[in-house]
Order: sequence, then structure tokens, then C-alpha cells
Amino acid sequence: MNSFLPQAVFVVLIIFSSVVTAEPQQEEVNISGCLAPTSGRATFTVVGQQGVKGDPGPEGPHGPRGERGVRGDRGVKGAKGEEGMGLQGDTGLPGPIGPRGYPGSDGERGPQGLPGPPGARGQQGSPGVSVANLTHVQHKQIKEELSAEIKHFLKCELFPTSCKELYQCNPALPSGYYNIWTPQGNKTVYCKMDISNCGNITGGWTRAAFLDMRDPGSSCPPELTHVTQSSIRMCRTSQSSAGCTSVHYPTYGMPYKNICGRALGYQYGTADGFWKYNGQNDPKSNYGDGLLVTRGTARHHIWTFAAGESKHNNYPAYNCPCAIHSGPPPPSFVGEKYFCESGASGAWAYSRWLMNDPLWDSKGCPSGSTCCKRGGPWFMTAEHKEVSDDIEVRVCMLEHGSNLDDFGVAQLEIYIN
Repeated sequence: MNSFLPQAVFVVLIIFSSVVTAEPQQEEVNISGCLAPTSGRATFTVVGQQGVKGDPGPEGPHGPRGERGVRGDRGVKGAKGEEGMGLQGDTGLPGPIGPRGYPGSDGERGPQGLPGPPGARGQQGSPGVSVANLTHVQHKQIKEELSAEIKHFLKCELFPTSCKELYQCNPALPSGYYNIWTPQGNKTVYCKMDISNCGNITGGWTRAAFLDMRDPGSSCPPELTHVTQSSIRMCRTSQSSAGCTSVHYPTYGMPYKNICGRALGYQYGTADGFWKYNGQNDPKSNYGDGLLVTRGTARHHIWTFAAGESKHNNYPAYNCPCAIHSGPPPPSFVGEKYFCESGASGAWAYSRWLMNDPLWDSKGCPSGSTCCKRGGPWFMTAEHKEVSDDIEVRVCMLEHGSNLDDFGVAQLEIYIN
């Protein structure tokens, strides 16, 4: 150790080291250094045990993206899995039947078919009569018979012009659809051959108008709106003001003289019978509450299905003409060609359907109420001469607003003959 240090300082270097064993920790201290003359004061430099690891520092910036590695080999295709086993589901319920569409337009007449093979030879007829030896009377008789046979063949087999003509040719024909030669061309119409509600004419009726909302597949005419009340399907007007909604039914120019039919409906709110026709003796006017059946553009009256305010209550301005407390009579052109009934037994009913008593079914009529029954529910009337007009049915209401009246039509049938 050098003895020429600038100052007398004890320099001691202490080095600590730790030894970890299963026993409690002990510290072993080694001291090494140089001793020099001093005044008795010592300075130590101590190196301690390694400290606890500090928290990680903030993440440094990302390094540059490395190069794309080489694509690995394609793996071996796995074995096919077992086929799954599942129970087949039950068949779903069929959907509801859609509404019946309106009849389509008549198709074009197809080309004439090829002649059929010749038939078997008939039996030999009896010897004919020499025309040369016929008298004038015999010649005329044969001519008339041949003419009648030709007419019958053309009328009944090839070119029938009405259901009435078909029925005259063969009364045993069933009711159904037939092709008829009309002034407007070949038309398919429904012929009623077994009717029992139209007087003594039991067959040969052509159906001009038909509506039966009891059939789930049926639908209302485009002019009317479908409504359901108490599970009963009906057709009513779509307007909210007084007036009529017209539905036209073509007859294709076929001549007819007799008209037969029926209707069944329900009353909404107050009904006014023939109250507000204002004395107008004109079938073109709105002359009654209910269904007004007319023919042609001039609206010749056929039949009226009217409704009054009440069966029993005293409303003389609005009741049916034949109610217990009678209302005003119909116009003179209507005459006795009408039914009139009320769906209300007591006081009038505002803004609600009267579903307990159908109209124009000739049931629930008060005693002596002749115009409620009048031999119904079918009507039968005859024109003075043959006509060929189309049929119009108007659904009319005389009031609106708080006294709104309306009608739901559930059934309608009109036939011509």
C-alpha cells in the first residue's frame, strides 16, 4: 500500500453478496481496501443487493413489416363425414282458398276440326215416293217437314240463342254453363233449368246477376266494398255521402220478357223507406233506401228492395208503407213491385249494423205487413213486351253524416227468360 496518499483516508470497499438457502437469509460481508493514516474517520462505499424488477416501460414503435413467408404445403384432404340423420318435418296445413276471380273474357273461337271418319252404313230405308208423282199438297208437306228439321238442328245443336231455346229443345238438360249465340257474339252463360221460385216457368232462365257471399271463395263486384260483421260477409257501398252506387250486369242483347230474382241484406243505421224521393216520379232519381233494380239507360223499374226505420215504433215519415205505423208510399212507377222491411224492431239505431234480422227474406214481418212478405223472398214480374236491356242494381242511401244509412248485400240473384 502506498504511503504517499494526499490525505490520510481509510478507504474501505465493501462488497455484499447474498446466499439463498432453505434456512433464513444471512448476509455475508466482505470488506477489502487500503488503510492509510487517518485521523480516525472512515469512508465506506457499499454495493447493495439487486432491486425489485420495475414496471415495463411504454411500448415502442412497431418495426418494419417482415417479408412474406413461403406458402406451406397443401394439407391432406380430410375423410368424408358421416351422413346426417334427421326426422322429416310434418307437411304444413293447406293455405286458405283465395277469392273467386271474375269471369274472364270470351276466348276466340277455335278452328274447325277435321272431318270424322265415315259412319257405318245404315239400314236400307223403305221405298221412297217419286217426286214426280207427288201432289202439290204432298210436296208442300215434305218441304215444311224438312225445313222444321233443319231449323231444329241449327237451333238446338249448333246455334242456340238463349237458355229458353235450349230448354224448349230438351227440357231434360241440367242447369249449368252453355255457349249461346247472342247479338253480341258467342257467350258462355249460366242456364237455370230447374228453378221452382219463378211462377209456372220452371226452366230456360238465363242468369243475369249473381252474388253469394256465403261462399268463402266469392268476392264483391269492383264497385262495392267487402265488409264482415258477426262472421257474415257482405258487400256495401264505399261512399260516405248520400247517393247510389251502381253495378251493371250485361244480358248480351238477348231478348227477354220475364224477370225473377231475390236479394238478402242487412241494415246499417237508420233507414228511410221512400221518404226522400221528393215526389219525383222518375226511376232515374234516388227514390228509395235499399236496392233499386232497373233495366236500360232510361232505368225502367223492375223491382225495389227497400228498408224502413222500424217495424213497430211510430216513425211515419221513415217507415215502410206497410209498417204498423206506415210511412210514405213509393213513387207511382214502382207500384206494388217492391219489398220493404226494417232490421230494427224498436227505436232507430245510429251507426251500427242490425244483424239479428236479415232484410227481404220475408221472415220476422209484423202481422199485416204485406209489403214485407208479398209472396217472397223471390219476386217475379213480366214486361209488356220483349226487351233486351242490361240490368242495373243500385245500392242507395238517402242520408249521410250522423244519420248515415247503408246496406250490406249478402245474396243477389236475377234471372231473365
